[in-house]
Amino acid sequence: MSLDVSLANWFTRFTYRQRAVTCAVEPVCISPMTPADWPAVRAIYEEGVATGNSTFETSAPEWPAWDAAHRPDCRLVARQDGRVVGWTALTPISSRLAYAGVAEDSIYVAAAARGRGVGRTLLMALVGASEAAGIWTLQAGIFPENAASLALHRACGFQVVGRRRHISCHQGVWRDFMLLERRSALVGLNG
Repeated sequence: MSLDVSLANWFTRFTYRQRAVTCAVEPVCISPMTPADWPAVRAIYEEGVATGNSTFETSAPEWPAWDAAHRPDCRLVARQDGRVVGWTALTPISSRLAYAGVAEDSIYVAAAARGRGVGRTLLMALVGASEAAGIWTLQAGIFPENAASLALHRACGFQVVGRRRHISCHQGVWRDFMLLERRSALVGLNG
């Protein structure tokens, strides 16, 4: 299988395949995130921040800071009925060349859209987009209390590789997070 496939063609094929899977509930359209999506993306991010179990951040950044921190080729939104109901993106884990194929995922689904397969559709789309971009390992840091995110990542091929104990003080409490990773079966293989 050749990975020399344009991302636009990949999205067209992915969206077509996913419609067959998700039409029983509501069609989910996955597309690249644009700056125009930021207000909806930020609102969904803020919902996650408010739970206290999705990130160490206490507020969503402004667009320029968020934009600078995330890979431009692996930012996706999920739309239902034309509205952004979820998003996912990758952050490089290091500027060192040895880790060029390793990135950390962020995934957030609007509270009103949770439990309907939006997260799984988004995360599997991100896996495909990351492989098209040459990423061989995805990692995620998830609070152990965030059972839904842990289950989602496991369902999409991530494995728990460790637990970071008391890694940071968050809202006055020292918090752990679970470290998960997914190794591509297509990218970064020898021979």
